Amino acid sequence: MAATVNFYGQPPQQAICPKGVAGLTFGFSPFKGSSQSMQNKMKMACLRKPASNKSFSKRWVNLAVSAADDFNLKLGPSPSDMIKQFYTCINEKNLKELDGYISDDCIFEDCSFLQPMQGKKEVMHFFEQLTAGMGQNVKIILEHVCEDDGFTAGVNWHLEWKTIQIPFTKGSSFYECSQKEDRLVIKYNQLSKHF
Repeated sequence: MAATVNFYGQPPQQAICPKGVAGLTFGFSPFKGSSQSMQNKMKMACLRKPASNKSFSKRWVNLAVSAADDFNLKLGPSPSDMIKQFYTCINEKNLKELDGYISDDCIFEDCSFLQPMQGKKEVMHFFEQLTAGMGQNVKIILEHVCEDDGFTAGVNWHLEWKTIQIPFTKGSSFYECSQKEDRLVIKYNQLSKHF
């Protein structure tokens, strides 16, 4: 692993930074003077954060991280971020975007039904009925969202009507995700209701 830091008087490295997270800015920087085969074997990301020391105020500290092929750098959304966006789509009745979060071969298990829903078509039919039945005033409110270091996430939630919690509507859901091109999709969901 290699690290570089720019100090006073050094020009900062040029980086294309598409997204900022918690004060850090992620970007990619090409390897200057390296062969194409070397670039294919390496990945590089730059973390930029304003220096907090007053003597370095208004200067950037750059950290460059590089590793071999087996280093898996995840810059896309995490499973917990994706699940939060998924619930936002449900609450906003945005079925077109919601469709993008469901894998073609997904399985949704709901303790209210005898059989699990299988496949995107059946699952999307369920969400069409769910969002229509919720009306404009019922929302799913996420209480806790957690994830492991892989592709799974868990959620505790409850229902609210005009910001008032509806009694006996708490539940939890477990999600397994998979990578589809440049995004995460849900391949398995297990939903339990707590009365």
